Amino acid sequence: MSNAFIYAIVSERETQFANFDQWLDAPVWKGCKILDFGGNIGGFLAGAGSRVNHDDYWCLDLNRQVIEIGREKFSHAHFCHYNRYSPAYNPDGIRDLPIPDLGLKFDIILAFSVFTHTHQEEMLELVGQLRDKLAPQGVLAFTFIDPSYERTLSNPSLPPGIGMRKMLGWLKAENPSLEIEDMIETASQSNWCLLIDDKLYVEPRSEFSNQKRQGKPWESYCSYFKADYMSALFPNAKALPPISPAWQHCCILRKNEAA
Repeated sequence: MSNAFIYAIVSERETQFANFDQWLDAPVWKGCKILDFGGNIGGFLAGAGSRVNHDDYWCLDLNRQVIEIGREKFSHAHFCHYNRYSPAYNPDGIRDLPIPDLGLKFDIILAFSVFTHTHQEEMLELVGQLRDKLAPQGVLAFTFIDPSYERTLSNPSLPPGIGMRKMLGWLKAENPSLEIEDMIETASQSNWCLLIDDKLYVEPRSEFSNQKRQGKPWESYCSYFKADYMSALFPNAKALPPISPAWQHCCILRKNEAA
C-alpha cells in the first residue's frame, strides 16, 4: 500500500475551532464542558487559543499515541483513550466497545472527520451514545462528506470534482488501469457509500462495518453521505454546508430537539 493511503495518525490540523465556531453561530465557549470525539492531539484547542478553558475540555481518541501527545501539549486538558477496535487507528481494540462514561454531561460535543471513516450503522450507534452524554441544552456537531458536493464551491482553487475524485486519483496513480469515472458518477448519485481502498460499495450491508469485518492494517476506509440523506437519518438535525476552504459538511443535533 502506498504511503498516500496510510492514515496520518498524528493530525496537525488546527482549523476545527474556527469551523465549529462558525457552524454553531459563535457560542460562548468559556465555561462550556466540551468533548472532542476523535480529537487526536487537540488541534481544536490549538486553534481556540484562550477562548476555551483547557480544564473544561475532554478528548477521546482511539489511538494511544495521539492521546499521549495531547497530554504533553495541553497538560490542563483531559485526554482519554477509547479502546474501541479500528483497523487503522486501534487494531488491538475491543469491538463494539461503548463510549466510556467520563462522569459528566457535556454542553458541546464535536466530532471532526470521524464519521467520514465509519459505516452508517456504526455512525448511528455512536451518535446515539454521544447524544446521551449531552447536558439538557447541549449540542452535538459532527462533520461528513457529501459524495455529490462540488469542491470548487467552497475552494475555487481546487480542480473541479467531488471529494472522492481526489482519493480515486491517488488510487489511479497506483493503478493506471483503474476506471474511476463510473465510480465517481455512481457515488455522486448514491445516498451514501463506502470507498474501501479501490472498491466502491453503495449503501453496503452491516457486515461492512468495521465492528463486524476484519479490516486490513492501514487500509483506506472512507464513507460519504448526501446532505439530504443525513437530514433524513436525523430529522431534527441541521445539515450545514462546508466552510471555505474545506469541503466537509456539518450535522448539528441539539439535545432538546432530539427525536
